[in-house]
Amino acid sequence: MRPVNLLPARYRPRTGGSGDSKTSYIALAVLGALVIGVFGYVSTANKVSASNSEIAETRQQLAAAQSQAVTLQGFGDFAAIKEARLSAVQTLATARVDWERLFRELAHVLPPRVWLTGFNSQAAEVDGGGELGSSMTLEGCAESHGRIADAMVRLRELHVAEDVELTQTLASQDKEEESSGFGAPAASQESDESGCGDFYSFEMSVAMSAPSSVEDDSAAPVPARLGGGG
Repeated sequence: MRPVNLLPARYRPRTGGSGDSKTSYIALAVLGALVIGVFGYVSTANKVSASNSEIAETRQQLAAAQSQAVTLQGFGDFAAIKEARLSAVQTLATARVDWERLFRELAHVLPPRVWLTGFNSQAAEVDGGGELGSSMTLEGCAESHGRIADAMVRLRELHVAEDVELTQTLASQDKEEESSGFGAPAASQESDESGCGDFYSFEMSVAMSAPSSVEDDSAAPVPARLGGGG
């Protein structure tokens, strides 16, 4: 026979069921999963917020750097202009020629019965090395080819002369002499418009060296034969 408990239900001892235990475990597991999920979400959100803050700060620094670069660009341009002007001044100083001395020497080296009617000068590179020198073109009149040859020889006495070349010589219609062979073109028998009359007209190119320094150029003594004191 099965025993029958005649006590009311409220007085009966409670006994745990296996179904209630499983339900409790499942609830705890779900609660733990929710806690872990919330923690992971909060951590990820914090990392994203920190990254966004770093990006915003970096953008601010970049904008400030760009603004500073625009402000300083004017100073950089000014420095470049200054360097360019200094280089131009140094180039002009290097290519400087003592024209007063040069013309004084020209007046002394030209032989008699030879005079100049034209003069031109321009800067040029020396031997392609980037060093600036000068060359001048002389136009003039001479009594004969011999006088022209004398002028070429004496022009080499100029303190800056590197080379002298006869580029052209012309004779008037009244002249019947031939060119004396100085490496120049033969004398032309055409009408001469240079104003030399019955004399020969000529054109010479004088290559001049670049002075090494302004001090050296001014301190060099002028020979007495060229109008100097000794």
